Amino acid sequence: MPTNSQHTVSNVHYDQYLTNVSVGYNGDQKFIAEEVIPVVSVEKQSDKYMVFDYQDHLVEDKDIRRAPGATASEMVTGFSDDSYFCSGYAKRYALYDELVANADQDRIFRLEEMAARQVKGQLLLSKEINAAALLTNPQKFHEELRMNVGDNPGTADIVKWSDYENSNPIMDVTKLRETQHRLGGPGANTLLLSQPVYNILRMHPKLKSTLAGFTSPEFVSDEAIKHLFGVDNLIIGSARKANKNQRRAGEGGKTNYIWGNNAVLMYLPPAPGEDVPAAAYTFQWENEAANVVGNQKTRTYYSEESKTKWIESEEWYDQKITSKLSAVVLPDIVNPLIK
Repeated sequence: MPTNSQHTVSNVHYDQYLTNVSVGYNGDQKFIAEEVIPVVSVEKQSDKYMVFDYQDHLVEDKDIRRAPGATASEMVTGFSDDSYFCSGYAKRYALYDELVANADQDRIFRLEEMAARQVKGQLLLSKEINAAALLTNPQKFHEELRMNVGDNPGTADIVKWSDYENSNPIMDVTKLRETQHRLGGPGANTLLLSQPVYNILRMHPKLKSTLAGFTSPEFVSDEAIKHLFGVDNLIIGSARKANKNQRRAGEGGKTNYIWGNNAVLMYLPPAPGEDVPAAAYTFQWENEAANVVGNQKTRTYYSEESKTKWIESEEWYDQKITSKLSAVVLPDIVNPLIK
């Protein structure tokens, strides 16, 4: 639920030091949202963007010969539009006057640094959850790329990869790659695996026997996985989320992997851009006139009403699918090792 604004604040400013403290902070998590849904900076909070699912360059033109003095044969590239709207995301940490008054100067600095890391961590967690919900939803992509994954070899299009006897991950991905290619999508160059899927694949006997020939390693390496599946990038979704009963580590049950038990075969561009095809983009609003300055900037301000110094981080963005042919979702592709 959006939070309401609180008034009577003073000395609002972006704190470069605390922003720098939070820049490299991921805690014990590895967030991949901005890696798999690349960021493009936009000046407007809402605008149109190009959807990249036309293949005019593949349509045969039977005669493009040019006679002397004649003009070149004409073509127009088709594209469609969709719209983004960048919503604001913000989290703040309270440092009460009473707490600050009872702390020495060094501890105050440490508290502010901790607060900056904590609020950034919350923004990254939220962005990761949003990214996973978007990118692992098969309904967001082409209907011919939606696979029936199951435990029964007789009825499932793809048998779960945790079934070492009946599944064949290399054949599955090869068929999907060909289908996606024939539909006109760009060649998939990235395999995104949740941590449970990665754990299963590293021990899959068909990968080990295919790789080794005459020897069977205990685990298949990351480089071998990329080679066997024909991708340039292997990205592991290992970030977790906890519920309120799990605030203290080891209590309240187990955390959940944000990326579930899913795999995504997708295309990631070497360099993002608004006119460059990709499965999805993060449209990040940056506009100095609106006092919106990019991703996860940290500011401080003091509230007279509550006698509290606030450490706050915010960003404005929208994550959008930009090509329905640039990703194939394999939902619940494994039964995990640990339930």
